[in-house]
Amino acid sequence: MKNKLILILLMIMASGSAGWAEQMYRINHAAVRYEGVDESYVKSLAETAVAARAAAVEKFNFKMPETIQISVILNPKQKARLFNDGNDRMYLTLKSKRNLLKPSESGIFHIYGICHEIGHLAMYRLIRDHSWLTSEAAEGWAHYLGSRLVDEVYAKKKEALWPDSYHYLDDGMKRLKAQLAKPNLRGTAKGAQLWIQLNEIVGDKGIGLIFQAWSKTKIDPTDPGAAARKTLLSVGANPRLEAWWNQAEPVFIFKRPKSGFPLRQVDRKALAGSALELAHDDGAQAGKTSIAGGGHAVRFAIPGDGWYLTTVRLYGSRYGYPRPPQEDFHIWLCDAEMNVIADLPQPYSRFQRGNPRWINLRVNPTNVPSEFIVCVGFNPTGTKGVFMGYDKAGTGNSLMGLPGKSGKSFSKGDWLIRVEVDQLKIADALKPLQQKNN
Repeated sequence: MKNKLILILLMIMASGSAGWAEQMYRINHAAVRYEGVDESYVKSLAETAVAARAAAVEKFNFKMPETIQISVILNPKQKARLFNDGNDRMYLTLKSKRNLLKPSESGIFHIYGICHEIGHLAMYRLIRDHSWLTSEAAEGWAHYLGSRLVDEVYAKKKEALWPDSYHYLDDGMKRLKAQLAKPNLRGTAKGAQLWIQLNEIVGDKGIGLIFQAWSKTKIDPTDPGAAARKTLLSVGANPRLEAWWNQAEPVFIFKRPKSGFPLRQVDRKALAGSALELAHDDGAQAGKTSIAGGGHAVRFAIPGDGWYLTTVRLYGSRYGYPRPPQEDFHIWLCDAEMNVIADLPQPYSRFQRGNPRWINLRVNPTNVPSEFIVCVGFNPTGTKGVFMGYDKAGTGNSLMGLPGKSGKSFSKGDWLIRVEVDQLKIADALKPLQQKNN
């Protein structure tokens, strides 16, 4: 989920103009909606999910959903891709029927892919807020558990599982061990190696207990490692855990450092009541998107340090279930280096489904530096999120990213994100505002 890929989720809702009728295939613990593909492969996807789910429960003691829901969409305009919603659903898009052939023909590893996503569900269903874990941690875990699950599935189903059968056991721990034999491991492989080492310490059912404990831990986003370490060491008395964490923490922990700019907030009654809107966009939506593992950010500038952020305006619409998720999304006020000055959460219910519209979000008036960034993060999945609008011609002030890391430039346009700022009633009237133009 933290792979920082843009979720073009409209592909889930429509399969283009081919006109295929949606069908449903059900077995115990799996349900697959599909259109335009052969049922023999749909059956194999379902059986893979059921076998992998059973292994996750029986061998590793994870609490898995009663039914794994899979949506299979055939759309010639989209590339093959598989992702999950963090709870019980997977979404598979295919460019053509040939994408379902065995890997030697299609280049796509569907059995491993299903097992990999179940690995994600095993973690995400326990650690709902996993924003403090790096992609090395999350993807490394899914790669490790997914590889283990491939071996378990093969032991139950053998090669006959896939219609054009192949020796998919090679895609499990055998492949992972070959990857780990290479020098200078980084990224997902390094993460998988660390999870293997933890499993050697606590056993197959021990990591789930650690995930449960972490799920109940209050994590400080500026220094998640301290609380995570304390909880880890409280779960088991094995002295090897501390040595393991000393290696894992630099790889697994994502910090959102606080800004050196001090947090100052005031009552609205202290403001002059002459709000000024800052904007880079032209007000016309040219496109929209949702970003998995990332956020929408815009740079602003205003002379002096006597200004207070009062309102954030966002243009977009919610997607997913009819009822909004019972959680907040985040608005972060950051300095020019994307370090957090203030976290200003807002309820998801502020966004409606359907046509996009401007949403005015009043925040606690917060002092801003002369250059600052407003970043919005929705932690989207396949069944919840917000499509943020952007205009046609960008000014270079829009970014993709989350606090704690420098954002990447968003080149398609400017996010339709605006802010309002105001001054205190005692502001110096002899220093008139000269808005900085970009």
